[in-house]
Amino acid sequence: MAVASRNPHRARELFAHIPQVRIYGAYESLLEDPEIEAVYIPLPNSLHAEWSIKALEAGKHVLCEKPLAVTAHQGRTMVEAARANDRLLMEAFMYRFHPQILWALEQVQAGRIGTVKLVRASFAFNVMLPPRPHNIRLQADLAGGSLMDIGCYTVNFCRAVFGHPPSAAAARVYKSDDSQVELSANAVLDFGEGGFGLIDSSFNLPTRQVAEIHGEDGSISIPFPFTPGDVEVEVVLSLEGQTIHQHIAHVDHYRLEVEHFGASVRSANQPVLSVTETIENLETIDAIYRSAGYPWQLI
Repeated sequence: MAVASRNPHRARELFAHIPQVRIYGAYESLLEDPEIEAVYIPLPNSLHAEWSIKALEAGKHVLCEKPLAVTAHQGRTMVEAARANDRLLMEAFMYRFHPQILWALEQVQAGRIGTVKLVRASFAFNVMLPPRPHNIRLQADLAGGSLMDIGCYTVNFCRAVFGHPPSAAAARVYKSDDSQVELSANAVLDFGEGGFGLIDSSFNLPTRQVAEIHGEDGSISIPFPFTPGDVEVEVVLSLEGQTIHQHIAHVDHYRLEVEHFGASVRSANQPVLSVTETIENLETIDAIYRSAGYPWQLI
């Protein structure tokens, strides 16, 4: 219905195919529009809290890009603003609405692979090729970094599988002398009862993403868990003496995410991605950076 941009001319070009869209040259102007009920906030990480809170206080429901905030404390202030203004707040992890992830989690919950003991999740791409020094992912004042940008997917996935947050994290990150932010992060997450998550993210490796769930009776492999693209995907369920290849047709998981959020607004029901889960995942990111001795609170 409306778009707010620092560059309204560019916004008009991008949305020329939808002439009825309202273009605002200031974020405040969009929030003042009484006909706008909900907003999507895809701003750089460091601006999520500020503009989500302003939108909530303006009476708008908020779908905010991941990670919801830079720290768990900051995230809790956003949740408090949502509750104080009786509005919905949801972190935008579109991959959770893809049928391949729903199917994989259903197999886990149904006990198909037994008790889960290990989850591996990896997400990487080379942000340096071609060189883009002004990329927001590489700027400290915008809360960039591989864990904040793509590693948060792996954190989210591990918690989704185990159903609760880890009790401890051990981690290391790599930051080059000439970079403002960490370029890679690696962590071991302890989910208790012998269950572990092994996660990694990187800005200086070739494009790669994969997720594996290993249980006492079998395993599940998802070759393209987070951004599967416009293709049919496959999830592999491996049991003793049996391998099942589950093929899933292409879907627009961004659309599924937005439709779910819209339905939640209309029904006044809480979204499936709860703020409790979100805060717990932010606490895990805090714990990873703290373990690695990385001063993320200051970026």
